[in-house]
Amino acid sequence: MSKKNIFKAMGSLAYAIAVADGEIQPEEKSTIKKLVLNEFDLSDIDNAWITNMFNELEEKQITLEDAYQYALDTLESNRFAYDFDEEMKKKCLRFIEKTADSFDGIDNSERQIIKRLKTDLNKF
Repeated sequence: MSKKNIFKAMGSLAYAIAVADGEIQPEEKSTIKKLVLNEFDLSDIDNAWITNMFNELEEKQITLEDAYQYALDTLESNRFAYDFDEEMKKKCLRFIEKTADSFDGIDNSERQIIKRLKTDLNKF
């Protein structure tokens, strides 16, 4: 998996968790940008892949399920071509949990997405 693909998948997962409660909050978008820098220590170009993917999905009003499935399909189909190891899985989960927690804590719909992501990531 090229780095580009993993970061696009992360942008898609961030979007899915942000829309899980029905509305994308400005705090969530701000947190995503901060977390990208803190969790992944990315270059500006890599950071842009996550942000651009999130913005594209938001603009097109993609459903939570479609965004989630795109991310999982991308990660699963390319998992051997990139070092998507246990440490990277943990980073992805922390990123999603912190995004969900950035506005009024983690609600039930977000908790369900996080639980589902944990289960799905353990499959590969």
